[in-house]
Amino acid sequence: MSLFFLSQLIASASFILDVLAFQFARRPLSLTILACSTSLLSLHFWLLDETGACGLMALAACRYLVAIFTTHRAIKVGFLGALAMCSLLTWRHPADVLPLTGSLMMTLAAFQPDAMRLRLITLGGSLCWLANNILAGSPVAVAMEATFMVSTLISYWRWVRKKPILNRTRYE
Repeated sequence: MSLFFLSQLIASASFILDVLAFQFARRPLSLTILACSTSLLSLHFWLLDETGACGLMALAACRYLVAIFTTHRAIKVGFLGALAMCSLLTWRHPADVLPLTGSLMMTLAAFQPDAMRLRLITLGGSLCWLANNILAGSPVAVAMEATFMVSTLISYWRWVRKKPILNRTRYE
């Protein structure tokens, strides 16, 4: 079995876990499943020799585990710094800015109290990861990120649709 095929099998397992993660009401269980999924994605990128993306996904898995216990602002800042350091240490080419930007945005989104802002920042981060996955040549990761983006867009649309319309007064 080739490393590429193995990477795609691992990404498929991660995809399944991602789909399952938000089916549970308990936040700690969802975050644990996301940590497992992201750990698998880290391994997937390692097999594709994408060391930067591998390290950033490993940090994301740690972020999910830590988020089970806290969402403190100092933790967010620590993860942002760790992501920058990881990217600096593994930098190989200009395209490495994509997973870094995606990871920074996803970390900022994870600590957003506003639901609309969380979704919009998540979409930006997903777009960066989608571009990275295309450049990495991973069809399963591309499908997974595209599915996640569609799911986030649907969630955003549902959230906006339920938002009450303000009564506006015309001033002429």
